[in-house]
Amino acid sequence: MRITELGWNWLRNSKLLWILVVYTLAIALGVAIGGFSVTRGVPLKPLLVGMGVLLGLVLLLRNRSMSIKVLLLQRTLLYLTIIAGFIGSAFLTIGVGPIHLFPYRVLLPLLWLFFAMGILLQGRLDLSHIKVKPYLQFLGLWLLYAILSLSWAAAKGDAIRHIIFLFMGVSIIIFVVYYFSNVRNLKGFYYLWLLILGVFIPIGLWENMTGHHLSVSGLIGAPMRYRFMPTGVYRNPNDFVTYLTLSIPFVLAFIRYRKAILQRILGIVALLFSLYLIIVAFSRANYLAVLLEGAFLFVFLLKMRGRLRAAVSIGIIILLLVGLLPNQAQRILQTVNIQLGSLSTLVLVSDGSVDVRINLLRNSLVFLVRTAGFGVGAGNAEYYMANFQVFDTHGITNPHNWWVNIWTDYGICIFLGYIVFYLALIIRLYEVYKSLDDKQEKMICEGLLVALIGFTLAVLSPSSITAVPFQWFLFAFALAFLNYQRLRKSRGIA
Repeated sequence: MRITELGWNWLRNSKLLWILVVYTLAIALGVAIGGFSVTRGVPLKPLLVGMGVLLGLVLLLRNRSMSIKVLLLQRTLLYLTIIAGFIGSAFLTIGVGPIHLFPYRVLLPLLWLFFAMGILLQGRLDLSHIKVKPYLQFLGLWLLYAILSLSWAAAKGDAIRHIIFLFMGVSIIIFVVYYFSNVRNLKGFYYLWLLILGVFIPIGLWENMTGHHLSVSGLIGAPMRYRFMPTGVYRNPNDFVTYLTLSIPFVLAFIRYRKAILQRILGIVALLFSLYLIIVAFSRANYLAVLLEGAFLFVFLLKMRGRLRAAVSIGIIILLLVGLLPNQAQRILQTVNIQLGSLSTLVLVSDGSVDVRINLLRNSLVFLVRTAGFGVGAGNAEYYMANFQVFDTHGITNPHNWWVNIWTDYGICIFLGYIVFYLALIIRLYEVYKSLDDKQEKMICEGLLVALIGFTLAVLSPSSITAVPFQWFLFAFALAFLNYQRLRKSRGIA
């Protein structure tokens, strides 16, 4: 037996270690209770000590079946984390100094804790089932570059905050790929996404009909023309409708591949209400994203018979929209025309000034050149736009463009790497889609593929999606599905 194995067994069976862990746990709990009674807040330092003690307790576990129970606990905790990520800060938010804690920000560190517990139980980190390592390696490189950019970032606080959000996003991708390695977990993720959509749609409809919002919304007290826009569980309408845009492909695939009439009816209702909420939010980028999703599905994924059915269905939907919502239908057509025109001609806006978005783009290119292609540093795009802009943006400092954010913050290398990461994922999923026969797997693959296509334009709408978990969930889901398919292939499963 190797020396390391002898040392490991001694640690697990040492009575002295048991005594030390028990006393440390007692002291940590005492300090935590005392700190809570004095400050009436969350005692972070004792909490961290307690987490360390829990790791120590794992050393005392001797039953091998415990590792199976921990794995089940880890997957359950991951599902809860995903649910909490979708909900965000809408409920159960606690202020802790300059930051706000809500379930997602609590559960994600717990996932890391139980991940470490799993490693200690096994005595090693088993990555044999991970078949998408190059994608994860790029994400790790991106995170490392973000940390290194602290050395030249002008606004250190913004950089640190951005790095934390990036770390959280990369973490959820790692966990989903690591734990969701079978089709049952992937189906669970898919139906969980649809279930959450079914909860969010009524919230959006309630906002649109009443003008009331959840406490997290930024439209509380807004002018009347904005008050009836839906924000869901997010701060602004753009985040909510971007989520809806990325969810519509899952609904479409559900309608296409589920045979039960009631399920299809529920899917059609969810689709219509999602489209309605996108319409009333007047998000031009998401209009285009939905059109792009539909065009990709129609041209690349549907056969001739499917195209005919889709054309008939679209005709019916348009007739319903024109008949039931004539004013909204007219406004959306006008808005899409304006958006297409602005993208193709780069015209001046009505007041004669240069379009703000164009100047934001120009400034970002200037910053990229001034930093020799290295970028301004993680999360510093807004700071540079506010303090070093060359072209007037009329007080707007946020690029409102995920792609521009990446090259401005991280430079040309990370931006090109991200493009390769994104396109490679789409291409590989498309190849998998063409080879699938199982209807359930094809439904999942189609939803992911179309959503990733819509992502291209949908992310032009929010001010920033770094801190919005659903974009990370989409990539996590896609990578987990691709990993599952490669794992099956490596095992020779047809």
